[in-house]
Amino acid sequence: MADDMAAYREVFLSESAEYLDAMVAGLLELESDPGATGPVETIFRGAHSLKGMAGAMAYEATADLTHKMESLMECVRRRERAVDSTLIDLLLRAIDEVKALIAEESEGAAAHDVSGMVAELVEAASPGAAGDAGGDAREGAVGPAAVGVTAGAARRVRVAVTLDQACALRSVRAYMVLKRLSHMGTVVDTVPSAQDLEDEQFGDSFEVVLESAEPDSAVRDVVAQVSEVVAVAVEPIAEDEPAVAETVPDAAGAAAEPERRVRRAVTKLGESQTVRVSIGHLDTLVDLVGELVILRARMERHAGLSGDRELAETVEDLHRLTSELQHEVMQTRMVPVGNIFNRFPRMVRDLARDLGKDVAFEMAGTDIELDRTVLDEIGDPIVHLLRNCLDHGVERPDDRRAAGKPARATVELEATRERDQVRIRVSDDGRGMDVERIWSRAADVGLVRPEEREQYSDRQVLLLTCVPGFSTAERATKVSGRGVGMDVVKGKIEYLGGALEIASTAGRGTSFTLSLPLTLAIVQALLVGIGDQVYAVPLSAVGEVYSPDDVRIETVDARPVLVLRDGEVVPLHHLGVLLGDGSDPLRLPGSGEHIVLLTHGGQSFGLVTESLVGRQEIVIKPLSRIFRNVRGLGGATLLGDGRVVLILDPRTLDPSREGAS
Repeated sequence: MADDMAAYREVFLSESAEYLDAMVAGLLELESDPGATGPVETIFRGAHSLKGMAGAMAYEATADLTHKMESLMECVRRRERAVDSTLIDLLLRAIDEVKALIAEESEGAAAHDVSGMVAELVEAASPGAAGDAGGDAREGAVGPAAVGVTAGAARRVRVAVTLDQACALRSVRAYMVLKRLSHMGTVVDTVPSAQDLEDEQFGDSFEVVLESAEPDSAVRDVVAQVSEVVAVAVEPIAEDEPAVAETVPDAAGAAAEPERRVRRAVTKLGESQTVRVSIGHLDTLVDLVGELVILRARMERHAGLSGDRELAETVEDLHRLTSELQHEVMQTRMVPVGNIFNRFPRMVRDLARDLGKDVAFEMAGTDIELDRTVLDEIGDPIVHLLRNCLDHGVERPDDRRAAGKPARATVELEATRERDQVRIRVSDDGRGMDVERIWSRAADVGLVRPEEREQYSDRQVLLLTCVPGFSTAERATKVSGRGVGMDVVKGKIEYLGGALEIASTAGRGTSFTLSLPLTLAIVQALLVGIGDQVYAVPLSAVGEVYSPDDVRIETVDARPVLVLRDGEVVPLHHLGVLLGDGSDPLRLPGSGEHIVLLTHGGQSFGLVTESLVGRQEIVIKPLSRIFRNVRGLGGATLLGDGRVVLILDPRTLDPSREGAS
């Protein structure tokens, strides 16, 4: 079996990460509500499961450390150790050590020395340790005694396990079940045999005969925590009943299936069927679907030119099928933002303690899904924003009381879905941002001229904090104040095709909103033309399309502007001028031209084009490094007729953004 450990490594790493995340969440919940029983069970079971999994993988240092954590949590379950900040800090540090040990042992490296941490855990679990709840508190024990079940003498039970029908590694799951049960007692036998389980010579279910003093519920729970186990039944075995039913030869002399006792029906724990697929495979699928979309566009063009009705109907069916395929493939890449959000409560908690601030951290919308590629990129920007909220925004408890606020501040992280975008908002109820102070600092360093203040909205002034090197902090700290962070946030979000908005009210708090596309691979686009050249504009940035005859066009400082229905005035730019064709930028749109209203980062402008080619699904291809810094371009795509079309980037296409952001 030792030679096969490499095959189980990825499964172990994935599942251990899930357990550790759940334990951290449980500790933070327990810190806010020390009397809660649910988090205690979560942490205890997590440590217990990690101990068994690490032992099965022969990761001895990890197994030993998690065993000590389990022992400490057992004391907490039995109310022999009170929950306090010292305990929470100790276990959080222990989890950090476990993560480091797993990284080392899984790579075959020597585990670093954790004897000091082990000693702390043992001391914390010893009688008379600080925080000992004493004998009287044991009556309210969390665990077996609390639920009216006590561990008695060892007895034999039959554990029937059913795996998901889609389980790809049945032998691995069986192995994990056996290892976990071995820590609950003695595995007497299995049906089928252990060798057959190892060789995967069984269907979707198997049985284990276990001799254990643990209650049935504990046995059931530890098995149910194994991934892709959908049902578990635990039944006592009578003293006069054989542990394993014997096989009886049938009339033909062949061994028949073991006779089974009638069992009560077991409800499945979950109906979802999942398979682990590497990101590399998903990326390849997306690329292939992208090529299929391009091929579909070519066939649609040929069908339109040929006039063949049967071909047109076939292409229509192809369009429907490829659209469904594209949707399903893109869905496989969608991941709940909670996968990223769940790493932040621990960070906020630790940083708030370091800064001497009392902060309640709230999260919402964790089930909102985002493309894995986008999700992987937004972790650092959110970290920067949270650190800014905690360091710059949130006041110390005494200062908040003096300002008539609750001593405990609130920092929120929320995700919402709007059309084909996801909005992530990071906010606090702190001191807010001083717009005039930001303006004064920007003028001092030469970013703006003092006399230009009326030309900038408060929102534009707030965005000046995103200029590289800009900072209003009087001194740098280990958290912020060096002029880095906000420029990184804005650059990363815009690189992903999104936008950053900042809103703040003095004395009441600040809100940062990240608007992000659901996916970066395939998008809907509006095709526009100048002469014979066609360009693509992401449809998510298109507000409306007008004819010059149907809208009100005025001039401000001799430059054309568009007056919208609500009275808002937005600049008007000719696409040809923006692309440097040498035409007059001051001329008004002519008859036959079109105006496309584009919106980006809360700003709008009108784009004058000669023609509208149509709407089409496009596959975004990155530009060569030579063109990556060219303003106004965000990529390229291929049309069905083989033409290469440049994709316009509204964020950098609008010249009015220069100096304002």
